[in-house]
Amino acid sequence: MNRQSSALTVVVAAFALLLIGSVAFAAPLPDYRGDRISTQGTVTSMTRVGDQVRVELNHGSYAYFVPVSLVGSRDIRLGDQVRIGGTVNGDNVNADYIAFSGEPRYTRDPAYRSVPFGSSGWMSGTVTRLHQHYHYIEMRDDATGLPVKVDVRTMDEKRSVNVWRTRAGDHISVLGSWENRDTFQANRIEY
Repeated sequence: MNRQSSALTVVVAAFALLLIGSVAFAAPLPDYRGDRISTQGTVTSMTRVGDQVRVELNHGSYAYFVPVSLVGSRDIRLGDQVRIGGTVNGDNVNADYIAFSGEPRYTRDPAYRSVPFGSSGWMSGTVTRLHQHYHYIEMRDDATGLPVKVDVRTMDEKRSVNVWRTRAGDHISVLGSWENRDTFQANRIEY
């Protein structure tokens, strides 16, 4: 009896650990923010506004407000290739990260987190394949390096880029949510 009781206790404890582990896996990371975007582009417009620089990139959908203190000794110039990270507020992004092309920091925003399953937000990555006939694209997520299937059938085409003009190697940011464990449903796509 004592051996059966011990074996049952071990099985119940293992099941409890498995259950707790799966709940922890499904829960959003504490530092994940659904309103955070990390995007790359070419500076097409810039204006000094107090202690910030208002920057527009070649995809033109948002105005990025970059604090002058973030830029440091480097100036932002028209034509610069930059990565900007920050939180979306309407048509503006309050930047807390900027990196210039050629810098090691340009390849990845350290504050960017992938969208956890069950959540919605901005996912950033590099296009790997287009499947126009099936209405989805494949991309490699910046945070995890894993491939993600992005469903574009119900995307807002007026506020998004033309995804069929993207090419493998283009960097995009996708606003959406998980349709299922292997497909991310796009609401909007930006360069």
